[in-house]
Amino acid sequence: MDNLFLIYGNENYLINEKIKEIINEINSNNIVKYNMETDSIDDALLDVQTISMFDEKKIVICDNCKFLTREVKKSVEQNTDNLLKYIDNPFNDVYLLLIVRNEKLDSVKKIVKKLQKSSKVITLNKIENYNLNNYISSYISDKGYKISNKSITLLIEKCLFDLNNIMNEIDKLIVYKGKDKNITYEDIELVITSNLENNIFKLTNMIMEKNTNNIIKVYKDLVRNNEDPIKILITISNQFRLVLQVKLMVKNGFTDNEIISILKEHPYRIKLSKQVAISEKELKENILKLSELNKNIVLGKIEKEFGLEMFLLNL
Repeated sequence: MDNLFLIYGNENYLINEKIKEIINEINSNNIVKYNMETDSIDDALLDVQTISMFDEKKIVICDNCKFLTREVKKSVEQNTDNLLKYIDNPFNDVYLLLIVRNEKLDSVKKIVKKLQKSSKVITLNKIENYNLNNYISSYISDKGYKISNKSITLLIEKCLFDLNNIMNEIDKLIVYKGKDKNITYEDIELVITSNLENNIFKLTNMIMEKNTNNIIKVYKDLVRNNEDPIKILITISNQFRLVLQVKLMVKNGFTDNEIISILKEHPYRIKLSKQVAISEKELKENILKLSELNKNIVLGKIEKEFGLEMFLLNL
């Protein structure tokens, strides 16, 4: 059915771009948006079936259709009976877009089965591994600019693997470069400001790489920026656990795709975790030390800033 779309996946940037693309193809300014976490599907369907007085095409977008997944319901309870009836008798000049920001649908549900048969289904999940590099490289090339693979990797890491953030930063870089068509490593270092989460990630990598000269400096910068030492501690601990999980899974013969699927982590985080030169023994020891430190901080036995700094100094 050409005027009924089911768009789902876990990459918001690609989903938003696809919505824009469909709107441009339909070429109508008569657009109505609903949020299915707070709005009713019945209200949206009433809008779908309301004839425009100007006799133009209408686009009705129903975003966050969690009722099509297995997610725990925190939104409005949706009665899908009327949606089922509408699918059998849709309006020709009305385009209904159902958006699900989740990588999986609940294929057991009657409404999902019906939509999969009767609508144009578009799946947009996160771009994996080298494909992400290719996507960014192609986008920059289409804009008439050049960038090296090394610079793309830095861009991805600085943007914390978030495609929406990456694309926004690319647009900033293009404006910054102007007529100079070569985006360099130094440009990315200069233009893209590392946020606090990025600096915590950098600190964690320094710890695992035993880059003792810079560990305390980065930690002090985080504290000066009012970052909570508890948050830093938990982030470091979580990164240790991820690296340990990846190492154990690699040792047991899991493929990269299997690891990504099971751990639900971005492919670049998995790739970086595999590259860290740290033993399983050290990882386990540090996880235990951080757990004990967290417990002592919570019990008031040690002051959090002092405790975390002592941990870092004794690596």
